[in-house]
Amino acid sequence: MSPHLHEALHELAEGAPREVSADRVLAGVHRRRRVRLITVPSVAAAIAAAILIGATLVGRGTEPAEPIEQPAPPLVTEPGKILNPPGVLPGPLPSGMVEPIMFAFLDHCRKQSLEETTSVSGDCAQWRVVGRSGKQWRLADGIGSMVVKPDDYMSGDAGMAISPDGLRLAYYRAADRRLVVRDLSTGKATLIGQRTTGPQLARAPGSLLFSNDGTRLAVTSGEPGQRRTLLADVSSGALTALPSGDLIGFDQDASTIVLGNVWSRKEKPLVFAAPDGAVRVRISLDSGVKLTGVPGNLLSPDGRTLVTPSPTLDKAVLVDAHTGKVTSVRPVRGGVGAVLAWAGPTKYFSVRSPAGAFEPRGRNDIPTEEKRGAIVDLATGKFTYRGPTFKFQAWQSTVAFGGFLS
Repeated sequence: MSPHLHEALHELAEGAPREVSADRVLAGVHRRRRVRLITVPSVAAAIAAAILIGATLVGRGTEPAEPIEQPAPPLVTEPGKILNPPGVLPGPLPSGMVEPIMFAFLDHCRKQSLEETTSVSGDCAQWRVVGRSGKQWRLADGIGSMVVKPDDYMSGDAGMAISPDGLRLAYYRAADRRLVVRDLSTGKATLIGQRTTGPQLARAPGSLLFSNDGTRLAVTSGEPGQRRTLLADVSSGALTALPSGDLIGFDQDASTIVLGNVWSRKEKPLVFAAPDGAVRVRISLDSGVKLTGVPGNLLSPDGRTLVTPSPTLDKAVLVDAHTGKVTSVRPVRGGVGAVLAWAGPTKYFSVRSPAGAFEPRGRNDIPTEEKRGAIVDLATGKFTYRGPTFKFQAWQSTVAFGGFLS
């Protein structure tokens, strides 16, 4: 018996059931050897024929299939680490379905002066978005900084908003500088507003705010002397002009919208409007109420209570929205902050800086910022953190939060 046959018998015997005899194993080995002798030449001939046919087809003009390009991977940052390490960029946001987004930021390519930050370009100047799992992408089809007019102080960041459930992004599209709302559950982008008919969006970057249910988007003008808010239906992109003034807030589905004049030194009434822009009622405020905190949604989901901070920013002044009278003043630990969205009848979502700002130690060091979402409870005056801490480095920055309901 040859050594090779001996090894083959040994291997087969180890893997075979115990009741199989050596004679059957030997028969199987010989049978497989015969099959190899018959089939190998046949397979070789088939391969040669396939090569000949393929060459003939290519010669007739059929192009070989191009390799499928794999999307660039997102950047995954460990908890507590810097989101924007120098020289590292995440891949673009996929065009299809994406997980809910909780945070977005601009670091302006780490530039320092206002002139530099409004003229930055390239991948590093795009908005970056961070998903619920910690994955980070670039918004490759969005605008980061927007120049309205040369040397215009209104030139600055293009708006960005994240819906409370994290499944919609509102931003300015780079290809045509138009405002779009992108549905991350489908990848569909809806253009907001028409080019020739209906209300027109302002040229200057405006503040953007989703309604609590994410079905409406308020766009407040950024142009000086034109305090105007438009209301967009995110499913159709249709715009409705609201009465003049700054957006103060809207109820759960924006069926009631409240507007006022934040910048006026004279007391002016609140204007309650319907989604079609019709004025329902005007309410005068108590003289002690100061409308601050814009952009934000100061109206509770049920439309009954208006929340605005005290002059010292550490107390929430609660106002009856139907009478304009102050009902109570409640201390809020850590300050009232911006009311970005509501998490219940008396709870709202705001932003905190857990460790404050880290000032640079050396001339070339870049400041470090920490931001974290928080749920403020007006009944107790306390807040609880929601979601991770987002840490990044920038001389000048802009951030957006959302996804706290996801």
